[in-house]
Amino acid sequence: MSMGSVRNISTATGFASSIGSLSPVWLVAAVVVFSFFMPWTAGDNTDVSWLIVICEKVLDGQKLYVDILETNPPFSVALYIGPVWLSHRLGISPESAIECFIYLVFFVSIALSAVVIERGRIFVDLKTQWIYPALAVLLLIMPGNVFGQREHIGTMLFMPMLFLMMWRIENRAHAPVPLGLAVAVGLAGSVLLLVKPHWATGIVLPYLFIAWRRRSLMACLTAENVVIFTVCAAYLVSVYLWFPEFLGAFLQVLMRYYVSLRANINIVAALPTFAIFVVFAVFQMRKSVWRDDVALAMVSAGGLFVSMVYLGKYWPNHQYPFQTTLVFAMLLAVASRWQMAFGLTNAEAASEVDSVKLHAAAALAVVAALSVTHHQFYQLPEKSLVDAIKSRYASPSIVQVSSDLSVGNPLTRMSNGRWLSAYAHDWVGTYALWGLMRGTYQGEDERIARQDLDNYTRYVNSLIRDNKPDIILMDRMNKKKSAWSLTADFPPIWIVWMRQNADFQTLMEGYEEIASGDYIEVYARRSDAH
Repeated sequence: MSMGSVRNISTATGFASSIGSLSPVWLVAAVVVFSFFMPWTAGDNTDVSWLIVICEKVLDGQKLYVDILETNPPFSVALYIGPVWLSHRLGISPESAIECFIYLVFFVSIALSAVVIERGRIFVDLKTQWIYPALAVLLLIMPGNVFGQREHIGTMLFMPMLFLMMWRIENRAHAPVPLGLAVAVGLAGSVLLLVKPHWATGIVLPYLFIAWRRRSLMACLTAENVVIFTVCAAYLVSVYLWFPEFLGAFLQVLMRYYVSLRANINIVAALPTFAIFVVFAVFQMRKSVWRDDVALAMVSAGGLFVSMVYLGKYWPNHQYPFQTTLVFAMLLAVASRWQMAFGLTNAEAASEVDSVKLHAAAALAVVAALSVTHHQFYQLPEKSLVDAIKSRYASPSIVQVSSDLSVGNPLTRMSNGRWLSAYAHDWVGTYALWGLMRGTYQGEDERIARQDLDNYTRYVNSLIRDNKPDIILMDRMNKKKSAWSLTADFPPIWIVWMRQNADFQTLMEGYEEIASGDYIEVYARRSDAH
């Protein structure tokens, strides 16, 4: 396409023109206000609710990886302990404090992103009015019930890093990246790796792409990468010094039973989604001009996707980082094609404009669909369960017998309960049992797995026998059918195992079922139980 066939864009009319004339600040503000009315909060999230429980136990003097056996590294707790501590000082709920913290992180993310975008002039040919409200939607609306998760926070703070990489790939000698800005972006971007170290591929692969484009590996040696390396090294040393238990025997158990578990069947849904999004972006570029910034965002999304596949869980919070990065690449590709389509003056202009409008609508539909999909997960437990517990106890002691974290959280906090177990859920016993059933372990590994299974079964029984909890939460044997999980209709093997245990049967004689939801059964201690 020759320069003569391109004209200045001034053809937008009607609603699009009205929106385009608004300041990005007002558009972002509108998205923020709209997000206040979305039907989810940080406290609704299973993982966040459990991490609040951990933070409160730590603040009460319990030691992480000794009194509390959490599957995640220490930074997951450190991320939330400040807001939880502050909530106790201010007399507000930890959920409210974390909610405010999430919005603070968002404003830091979008402000730092704006500085990088405007100083680097990386989207000057596309204009930037749409960038900021689009970011606001991706970071505040699309997360759904991932809102407030560690992955959500890490992705928000990674976005300035993504834009800085786009600045780096252009290699404009007259516009070098200021050192202070690179350091700030590096500090923000390091959070992604502190949350999940394997997500380093989302940064490493794009910088290798930059090095390839610039024909020099020295392009990877940047201030922000030095900061990230330094922060991660310091974190590793601090974990070694302050949490030796995590790197000791506990990490071996974690790798054996938790990290090794992979829900590989779920890639059937994840892989086609990733492929379709990539094809969509590539098609837009084929119709316009291939952009390095679009390619870089796609490479980063690919790295995050590979990291997710490595972990093998495919849960919505694990998919959110690659989805956000790839959707932004899609929007950027459509914007590039939009720019060129409205610049055409030849006979094909009308057809191309109609086509790009259709694809822009499709990109927005993807954002809406992901928002709806994310909202379907981590649903709150039924109010009837909370009411049933509160009708018996004001502050009940609670034990969960289940491999599902969402059985006890956020139900425990919603019922003002006190969590007794050192574990979030019965992952040690469940995954040891599952591995033995599948024949995963042989020889010495099989002996260790059987010993761990027996030890953990005794632990659950002793937890109930010694503490006499007010409430026991269990998986419902006949779970309600779900269209969102390919494994939802299978019986919970851990509950079957425990119900067949003689000691557990005896202990449960002192409890009666008081409520049942779609996937949770609630048992309360009988008044005449001894």
